Amino acid sequence: MLRNNLVKTDVLKKERQSLGLTYGDMAYKMGYKSKSTYMYIEKGKTVPTLPVMLSISQILGKPIDYLFSLEFKEIDKGG
Repeated sequence: MLRNNLVKTDVLKKERQSLGLTYGDMAYKMGYKSKSTYMYIEKGKTVPTLPVMLSISQILGKPIDYLFSLEFKEIDKGG
């Protein structure tokens, strides 16, 4: 599997560990049944949706752009 560039994997790991949270803790707080679901996000093997990124941001108490590399593009409305 390829790593994606959206998830700042080292930052996510550091922040999770600084709060004493495990993969299982994060999965539980996010409503996942399996810790591997969160683990794949943190390791950059799964691209999270925006609501998932917001949830992680809230749990860790950090801004979303600190944890994820977001790039927004203006939509051309053709006029």
